[in-house]
Amino acid sequence: MARKVLYQTVKDKGNPKEIKENGPILCSNDDAWLGHGYYFWDTFEDLGHWWGQYKLRVPYMLWKALCDFDTKSCLDLHGEPEHLALFISMIKLVKDQNIEDDPENTTVSDVLYYIRNVVGINHFTSVRVSGELSIGAKNLTYNLKLPFEIGKNQFLNLLPPIQLCIYDLEAMNFREHDLIYPDHYMDAV
Repeated sequence: MARKVLYQTVKDKGNPKEIKENGPILCSNDDAWLGHGYYFWDTFEDLGHWWGQYKLRVPYMLWKALCDFDTKSCLDLHGEPEHLALFISMIKLVKDQNIEDDPENTTVSDVLYYIRNVVGINHFTSVRVSGELSIGAKNLTYNLKLPFEIGKNQFLNLLPPIQLCIYDLEAMNFREHDLIYPDHYMDAV
């Protein structure tokens, strides 16, 4: 089992003590990419700042935490080809059974809901993805690409936007949830 360093970016509502006492913020938006859960950036602190600066566009707080990571309990669509194969088979089931009103508009969230709530594969307490093209080229500070060959389009992404959505914090041994930004709150928590 590996230890993961996670970062969660939240709007700064002047409540760092409340967030520290009550743990991370649950995302329950209906348009959440991976369904309702606790969203974190995997490993890279810079991605937490990117989210605050370019997506929230308001003052934000950045929290750092640790969890235990195991692909037996995490549906890892970033690092486990076998999990991707399972996910692809679930996409086919969703579309074949016309579970969605419009099967051509099936989203990642739709398939995750199907896996957990219809098929009943709910031993996955989290899901891990890399949101391709989620960081635009205009955000060069957060878009670190190194070409394999000069003049070719292929590249190695040195700052992949890997997200971990945790459905069950306790199952992942979530811990050491600490504020790391902005500095003016450091003494408050």
